[in-house]
Amino acid sequence: MMCGGDGIADIVGRRFGSRKLPYNEQKSWAGSLSMFVLGFLVSVGMLYYFSALGYFQLDWVSTVERVALVSFIATMVESLPITGMVDDNISVPLVSMVVASLAFAY
Repeated sequence: MMCGGDGIADIVGRRFGSRKLPYNEQKSWAGSLSMFVLGFLVSVGMLYYFSALGYFQLDWVSTVERVALVSFIATMVESLPITGMVDDNISVPLVSMVVASLAFAY
């Protein structure tokens, strides 16, 4: 989520982010949407890559749903105005790992 989502969120948010989030004037709708979309795509791409190499097999319908959930929650955490307490470079990966662990626990 950090590699795919957070980097592009900053770029897109600075370039196209004129509409700010109502609860955090430092973040924009464009940046948050780009984080969700690219974080989701990179995550699904990595899962597909490792699945194609035979490391594991996935039910793709439920996998895509679960990755969307992880991406959404990571995007919400990244958008929160808590950078004074904890940096999003720490909070987003931690929350993503916990949510993914819970979502993919079979």
